[in-house]
Amino acid sequence: MAKRDIPEINAGSMADIAFLLLIFFLVTTTMEKDTAYIRYIPQKLEDVPPPPEIENRNIFEIKANSANQLMIRGEIIENPDDISERVLEFYRMNEKLTASQTQAYIQNSSYKGIDFPFYSRVTMQGIDDEINRNTDELERAEADDDENLITFYTKVLKDWDKKKAALKTLGGRELVEIHPQAHVRIVVQQQTEYKLFAKIHSEIQEALIELRDEAAQEYFDDTYSKMTKRLDQDKDDKKGDRKKVAALEVLFPERIIEVKPN
Repeated sequence: MAKRDIPEINAGSMADIAFLLLIFFLVTTTMEKDTAYIRYIPQKLEDVPPPPEIENRNIFEIKANSANQLMIRGEIIENPDDISERVLEFYRMNEKLTASQTQAYIQNSSYKGIDFPFYSRVTMQGIDDEINRNTDELERAEADDDENLITFYTKVLKDWDKKKAALKTLGGRELVEIHPQAHVRIVVQQQTEYKLFAKIHSEIQEALIELRDEAAQEYFDDTYSKMTKRLDQDKDDKKGDRKKVAALEVLFPERIIEVKPN
């Protein structure tokens, strides 16, 4: 009896099937997104005027150890949800003081808000004086071809320009802002869970948005949240939200320092 040939299996379409399956899994698979925060890292400058020593009352320090325990300004806290309330307290404690009250309380050790940042006031004339003074310094740095000082004074001028624009947008006689040294400092360990690190940032953002929302309601009868959302949807800024948002961010700036983990 003659041997029968075994027919070969046609595998020509297997590549197409594999490709279709790959597309199917790519389309239907849900990937978990990482939570991340984008921060501007200032450029290191040499040979610039040394900054004044930072007073402890201007530091809102949040520490998280390797066991994911939290400490805020030297006090252990159990619930991370309390961070936003503490940030609000940091900003609000001396916010409503008048100029005379600020002058009276700033050296009064028995005042309840002595360990919190105080607010300063500057008029349009004061802003113009600072712009002129720093412009002169910038011109001297340019004449000396000192790149570090040029970068430094360019940034200083940019900050004063923002304040001038903010005062024009907000109206009024003077700009009231928190002490320029006031900031949030985050200190974590290498072993601290990223989830907790992200929670800390989330709580800080929640507090800042609440502060800006309140100010927006007072000045513009609107909210910061709505204005930023409109800006995301309307890049042409037909409602003029961009200047208002910038002014609110001058009033309540996001100053966050992340200390290198150890």
